[in-house]
Amino acid sequence: MARNNDITTTSGTASFKSVAQIYDGDDPSPEESRDLSDRAEDRIFHAILAVPKEFRADLCRDLIIRAPAQELMPDRQAAIISAIRSHFRCRADEVQRDMKLTRRVGIRECRLTVAVCVPSFIGIAVCSQFKGDPLVEVIENVLVIFCWITIWQPFQSLVFDRWTQKETAKVYRKIAEMEIRVVPTG
Repeated sequence: MARNNDITTTSGTASFKSVAQIYDGDDPSPEESRDLSDRAEDRIFHAILAVPKEFRADLCRDLIIRAPAQELMPDRQAAIISAIRSHFRCRADEVQRDMKLTRRVGIRECRLTVAVCVPSFIGIAVCSQFKGDPLVEVIENVLVIFCWITIWQPFQSLVFDRWTQKETAKVYRKIAEMEIRVVPTG
């Protein structure tokens, strides 16, 4: 990280012991369009997130991939960069599609919540008329907990899950668009 004339540049760095670690071993595609391995995706994603706290809003400005020098020829460096860009574009699109499904499921969960909570609220109101009876109070408390759990799930889906997916897609797109350099290690 360097500071020049109030311009901050940050780099995310992901190191690999071999180029083979970068690619999915089951993908027979040409090198420039191969999928990344899950481990490589995770390592690159977290390298971009591993920015000092004061710079976190911007994430990294560029990505440095380190691989053994004997495995890197100029055309291979370009292929690695192309594969990374392609992989993260595809992953961003997948997450966007997943967000639509999450929204659809969340809306269904809201309908189920209404269908479950309305009768439960009626049961709670009826139970509150019989204060002092231990069995009725247990039933009332069970209904309250049941409602709380039923209400939480659509909130989880529609707010937290979609928020996480949106941020993940944003980081994936950022990785696909940022400057990427492949440099030799030792």
